[in-house]
Amino acid sequence: MRDGLAGPDRLWPAVLFALLLLPAPGFAQANLNARSFTDLDDTSDASSDNSSVSTSGGLTSILQRLSCAYGLNPGGNSASISLSAQMASYRIFNPSTNAFDQVSMRSYNGCPSGPTISIKPGATLRLKLFNNLPVETATTCPPDAAHNTPHCFNTTNIHTHGLHVSPSDSADNIFVEVPPSPKRNASFHQYVYELPADHPSGTFWYHAHLHGSTAIDVASGMAGVLIVRGSRPARSGAKPGSADIDTILHRRLLALPLREHVMLFQQIEYGCFDSATSTAPLVDTTTYEWTCPSGSTGKIRGYDNQLSFLPDKRPGQPANALNSTWIISGRYTQINGVVQPLFPSAAGFVPAGDIRRLRMVHGGNRDTINVKIVRANLSALGLADSTSLSAAQVNTAATAATNALAGDRTKSSQVTTLDRICSGETVTQLEFAEDGITLQSMIEKNVNTMNPGYRSDVLVAFPSPGLYCILDEAAAASATINFLPNAMKVKDRRLLSFARVGPGVNLPNTTVGNHTRYWQYIRDQLVAANPALPFQAKTDLTSLKLTAFAPTIPVDRAADETVKTGFEIDPTVTPPTFTVNGSAYNPSNAPIPGTLGDVAEWSIKANPIATHVFHIHTNPFQIVDIFNGAQASVFADSGDGCSQAELGTGDTEYCHLKGVVRDTVFIKPNYTVIMKTAYQDYTGKFVMHCHILDHEDRGMMAAVQIKTSAGAALDRLSAPFTAVSKDAGRWLARLRGKSEAQIALEASLCSARDFGSR
Repeated sequence: MRDGLAGPDRLWPAVLFALLLLPAPGFAQANLNARSFTDLDDTSDASSDNSSVSTSGGLTSILQRLSCAYGLNPGGNSASISLSAQMASYRIFNPSTNAFDQVSMRSYNGCPSGPTISIKPGATLRLKLFNNLPVETATTCPPDAAHNTPHCFNTTNIHTHGLHVSPSDSADNIFVEVPPSPKRNASFHQYVYELPADHPSGTFWYHAHLHGSTAIDVASGMAGVLIVRGSRPARSGAKPGSADIDTILHRRLLALPLREHVMLFQQIEYGCFDSATSTAPLVDTTTYEWTCPSGSTGKIRGYDNQLSFLPDKRPGQPANALNSTWIISGRYTQINGVVQPLFPSAAGFVPAGDIRRLRMVHGGNRDTINVKIVRANLSALGLADSTSLSAAQVNTAATAATNALAGDRTKSSQVTTLDRICSGETVTQLEFAEDGITLQSMIEKNVNTMNPGYRSDVLVAFPSPGLYCILDEAAAASATINFLPNAMKVKDRRLLSFARVGPGVNLPNTTVGNHTRYWQYIRDQLVAANPALPFQAKTDLTSLKLTAFAPTIPVDRAADETVKTGFEIDPTVTPPTFTVNGSAYNPSNAPIPGTLGDVAEWSIKANPIATHVFHIHTNPFQIVDIFNGAQASVFADSGDGCSQAELGTGDTEYCHLKGVVRDTVFIKPNYTVIMKTAYQDYTGKFVMHCHILDHEDRGMMAAVQIKTSAGAALDRLSAPFTAVSKDAGRWLARLRGKSEAQIALEASLCSARDFGSR
């Protein structure tokens, strides 16, 4: 296991040894290598793939590239690691210009993505966060900033998204703030996370989460993947869900774990500017997309002209159209810091038939991602195509496909080329976990819809040698987080990556029932690789049921309490307000109360004007039902799949969600999600909010406070006196001559150095 304290002194000997093994690159290969997939997985397989690439990519050196790809996998029951929030300079490939843009971004450890951290259930993780970002000025961090006006962009903290750990003290406490300091490593916070022994294994992530700067930090790249690796096998008579899915995801020979790849999707909304103080990104006068002239440096400077919704002047848009600045910018989704990477590397191949585990994390802020894998049609490139291509032929195809796209400068021409090339067989993804929680059964997905905050673990087997397109598939705008009246009507098709698949074992064409050949092949391989499973678990595996490995939460009883919430935007005021139940976030607002041990049923609605992404900290939830705008359930009466009315919308992303346990869920306009959660293990204050993070920074967040039954009873007794105290405070303010507007304003202000009371 890798030492979590692996800093430069520990890392460089291994890196230098890897460099000695690298070939001297030719120009053409170096150009491809610059877009090589960087695997953020913390395994030796990933290290081998990363060290085979002989250029620095978008970073300043090969040493930096290997350092940024180095995962932290501390062993034992106690581990210590550190992260540094600091500026990073690197290059991002821009397909619209077929060139690299220089950027300067807030980051962890000076890298496009934070390092992958792996821990195990029952472990204690000590994470020291240093803030080495530039010291704030009064312009962006005024001493009395309003709560819901984004501010203090370089003041930060960290949130372990999806972990079931304490929200208090030095654990997952998002009320902590870590300001920058002029002296390196002088400002820091020591986090201590104690994972329960029964914590589920799975894919989680961490990111900046200080109210007022969350979106700008995450949109800069301040995020990383956090993996809980479990080793608890299935046992006869054990409680369902108490085993770890990791224990059956291994190869048939030698019981080696399946090769896995971490894919952190990020949406870096950088712009270039005509002066040191400008906040309006430069635009191309023809396309009205953002542009970065040679010699300029891309940055994210604020929320007025970035991380916002603005008039869309691009050709072909309706009059008075609005759009998110992410869409207007024309920027592209990155995978592990690279735009349109060659997977698994610029020189490597995935063998046909080799089952791969993809740990996909949506760490972006401003776009839905519809992951679809399609075989490329090589005849469209003027090349011979067959199911028995050689590695050399696949290499030629990869070069031809990237060259074909290189000539396309507009989004429409890119879509035309993608439609021509990416038109072969769809590779079915077998999803077995969402938001880090193993599902009751594997699900076949041709399109895997992910919204900000989502995680999806899938198994993929490429059927034969060839070139494959990993796409962000087109969708109706109403099925994406960028829906807004008078906004775009369709999300266009984008390339996420080209996958290079070499000779191996071709998948047979046999199928069972209504299942695809991918389901059949992966099922057969898993059953053969796990002959020693207990009878019931092995029987379940023959139909890809995962009962032994799927954690449950104790919500199958009547709820003790109910919570009704609504995400609302009011565009009729200036600036628009972003609220939960009509109130923008304010620390003086009474938190949503809960009692330790209770089951709560929540109703969460998005108002008709926009979509939202609900996320709650500390405790996951189980989806009970989802109602459309007509207040009809989207699920079929049988409980299996969607109703005909929902299928008629053309969007099927809700169809498998009944009974699924997760921590983040997309809510369409005027839809309502009903979920149940159990307040287990921890008391304390945490938050629920919209995971479109600029919505959260602008006020779409509310606190939740869980107390023991005795504490809750005391609150009920003291509530009348608390209300009288607040009224008395307002009465005294009026006696001092303050207007109602002044009283309201003072209630909305906060100190930039006292976030703990925000």
